[in-house]
Amino acid sequence: IINKLKQTLIYAYENVPYYRRTFDKVKFNPYKFRNVEEMKAIPLLDKNIAVNEGENLYSRENIACYESCTSGSTGKAFRVLLDKDSIYKERAFVLHYLNKFGFDTGKTRTLAFWGHNKDQDYYYSPMKNEIVISPFRLFKENEFPSVWADIKKFKPDVLSGYPSAIYVFAKLVRKYNKKLPVKFVEFYAENYTPEIKEYVEMTFGCRTVARYGHTERAVFAELYPEGYKFNGLYGFTELIPMEEDGDIQKFRIVCTGFLCKKMPLIRYATDDAVFFNEQGQMEICGHTTSEDHVMGKNGVQIYKGTLAPHIAPFEKVKLYQFVQYEEGKAYLDLVPEQPLTDQDLKILYAYYERKCEGVLEIKIRIVDRVIMSRRGKYNWVIKDMKKKNQEEGK
Repeated sequence: IINKLKQTLIYAYENVPYYRRTFDKVKFNPYKFRNVEEMKAIPLLDKNIAVNEGENLYSRENIACYESCTSGSTGKAFRVLLDKDSIYKERAFVLHYLNKFGFDTGKTRTLAFWGHNKDQDYYYSPMKNEIVISPFRLFKENEFPSVWADIKKFKPDVLSGYPSAIYVFAKLVRKYNKKLPVKFVEFYAENYTPEIKEYVEMTFGCRTVARYGHTERAVFAELYPEGYKFNGLYGFTELIPMEEDGDIQKFRIVCTGFLCKKMPLIRYATDDAVFFNEQGQMEICGHTTSEDHVMGKNGVQIYKGTLAPHIAPFEKVKLYQFVQYEEGKAYLDLVPEQPLTDQDLKILYAYYERKCEGVLEIKIRIVDRVIMSRRGKYNWVIKDMKKKNQEEGK
């Protein structure tokens, strides 16, 4: 780890303006790096700093890369550049973990619930030998026979995706008395409750596994019976003590990634945290654990991951928030950092119309500020069904 860290620190110092300036300011010499304790001299990099620094975080090297956005847990979408080959490196780590539970790289067929279907009933990923079905198709129960026909035709060996979506699927499988023999179920991108885990395992008669990571590709943790473990080959992870929450001591996840050079992240402070349960096992918590949701038509619960704004116009948005007064309808309030054009709004409407598949109607409002809690905290969704008849724009 020391050698990999040193290589990363030297590369960042030599090629990334932000790190050159930051290291010089605190008199940190990456060429003399010897001990992980020396990392503490480098200031933490959080999402707000990263957004403000912008291109100062990009390597000056000409590296093949692609653009992605985080879901904006703090209300602001974060644009990141990722090395193209990180796609395959990431997949290697996932496969190394899943192979321990009987996943056969060449033969296993995976059914995944996440994202949206690109105007199709599902789409197929050759690299993963996987079909992806939008959670929104599950929310329309009348489509379940069609969904089930697609699944039976594909004959999946493994089920994966958002825990909330898999839970909805499990309830439908039970309701319609279906059977789907799979080796295991893999949860990712959201946390889950013990109740969801138990329900899913009883429905499919197999174990559930989980992994933790994020869009920025700087940290990777794997769940085992003894708790979560961070993979040191993927990146270096620090646990920074936070203010105590009752009797629980939490630690913020701070990571230095090894997969990407175009936008290296060093001592990147995530929005997530860990704590150790009574058995001494590490558990991960944070914004992904939130049970907050938007109510779709017919009372379906739509969680944050499913509505994540992974789309270019959100780069111009300082803060966003879903506000709901009526089941099946929601406002998407945007506080612009740059003016949103008519074309931007058209793209956003088309994105959510396609993504939500009629289950949720979204109306965009440009606002000066989002609604904060009495303690001044931001939440990605505000629900008040008592204000069903509130006037538009109020």
